Amino acid sequence: MKASERRLIMILVVLAAVCGGVVMTQRLLRLQHVIGRREQTLELRQVGARVLLAEADLWQQRLHWLHASQPRMHSETEASQELLEGLLASAARQGLVVQKKQLHEPVSSEFYREIAVTLTVKGALPSVFRWMHQVLSPESFCVVTGLKVVPDSADPASVAAVIHFSRLHAPVVAGAEDSSSK
Repeated sequence: MKASERRLIMILVVLAAVCGGVVMTQRLLRLQHVIGRREQTLELRQVGARVLLAEADLWQQRLHWLHASQPRMHSETEASQELLEGLLASAARQGLVVQKKQLHEPVSSEFYREIAVTLTVKGALPSVFRWMHQVLSPESFCVVTGLKVVPDSADPASVAAVIHFSRLHAPVVAGAEDSSSK
C-alpha cells in the first residue's frame, strides 16, 4: 500500500469516526431532551400530589358534609313534587308570577341523581335574580342549568325568565335501598 492510500484510508476512518460521533451526539441530545421532559412531568405530578395530600383533611370534611347534607331521594315523583312546590312557594313570596312549569325526566349518574323543573316566571328583574339567589344556596343542592331572560313586551318594567332548575340528590348505593326497606 502506498503512503497516499494509507492517508486516504486514515482520512476516511477519521471522517467515519467524526460522523459517527455527530450521529451519536444527536441521539444522546434527543434522549436527554426526552428524559428532561419526563422529569418535568414527574415533578409536576409530584407537586400536584403534595398539594392534594396537604388538602386531604379539607376534602375529607367536604365529603363528610356532602354525605350528611345531600338530600336522599325516596321516590322520583315525591322529589319532583317537593322541588316544584318549593320553587312555586318561594316565587310567590318574591311576588313573581309563574306562567309555565314543566317537570323533566330524572337523570342518574354515578355521583348524583338529578330531578329537574323548568319554570317560566314573570316579574321585576331584581326580584327574579333575588329569588334565584335565595333558591341556589349550597344547602339546597339546587343548580340552574339553563337561563333565558327576555323583556316582557306587555310590561316594560318586567321580564320573562325561563329557568331550568335541577336538584342533585345522593346517588343510589347498592344495598342502601335494601337495608332501608328492611
